[in-house]
Amino acid sequence: MDNITMNVIKEIKEYKYAPRTQNKKKLDIAYGVDEKYLFASGISITSILLNNDNSAFAFHVFTDFLDSENESKFKKLAKNRCADIILYLIDCKKLKNLPCSERLNYSTYIRFIIADQLCGSKDKILYLDADIFCNGSIEALNDIELGNNACGVVKDALGKNEKATLSMRLDIPGIEDHYFNAGFLLLNLVYWRSHDVTHKAFALFGSKKYEGKLVFFDQDILNILFFGKTINVSAKYNLLYDLNHERKRKNCALPDLNVSVLIHYFGITKPWHSWANYPSCDLFKKAQAASEWKDHLSIPPKIFEELKICAKHSFYQKNYINWIKSHAKYYFG
Repeated sequence: MDNITMNVIKEIKEYKYAPRTQNKKKLDIAYGVDEKYLFASGISITSILLNNDNSAFAFHVFTDFLDSENESKFKKLAKNRCADIILYLIDCKKLKNLPCSERLNYSTYIRFIIADQLCGSKDKILYLDADIFCNGSIEALNDIELGNNACGVVKDALGKNEKATLSMRLDIPGIEDHYFNAGFLLLNLVYWRSHDVTHKAFALFGSKKYEGKLVFFDQDILNILFFGKTINVSAKYNLLYDLNHERKRKNCALPDLNVSVLIHYFGITKPWHSWANYPSCDLFKKAQAASEWKDHLSIPPKIFEELKICAKHSFYQKNYINWIKSHAKYYFG
């Protein structure tokens, strides 16, 4: 798996409309997406710009799919919002040979390409998953000094069973108290470069020690490599919010989105899904309405797991016609 990220950049398109005279320190923010999540990254960028008028950013979007329509939208977004957006068209063929699942495909590994590509010119970047949307100022993130640490992180919301077995699964005692979610990474690229992180990561993927033990793939690997070398960032910068818990409001208390800055809609149900009809999706919908993707239609269930979840949400919402349709597609195809 050596040199897996070499020579993968096929084309770079730069749209730089941010004022050149500003004296503010610029925060570089990066996304790694496939065709399925490309529009979401544009809406995520819009949400950040809506809530950070007085801050300076450069957005880096790495993707293996870029058609003329989406390219035009990113250009308009940069121009209309006076922002810098750089698009990187990449070759992901080698990434597709790495461990994947139905929910976590090859695109999860694009973050390694991002770090490798930018570590030669940047000291620090903020990596965000495309299902993270902004609800306030993130300017304070630019002031965090990483020192000799690998990155700034937010602890993951582990379930009891996951937490109980984590240290044994990854063979690191105590890692369950430090395990972080890789959807938000304030990466120290100086550390990344000096410790040859990508090479070490892909070596671990091929090691017998972790064969069959990596449940969250690259997230597990980064936790192994960065154990004891991270700074904890406030949970308000990566609030993990599972929309599937909306059906269980009577049995569990959901976090208050209003006190968080970056909301991470993790889990199967995303705010752009056709069955995600909840006030907790308003943050996304507001950003979408202000974005170049305002006409992007909500996405219906496609895979079996989504059909099953859609049916449950439809029943909870008393949308019985949709419940029947989802059930029928789930059982009969």
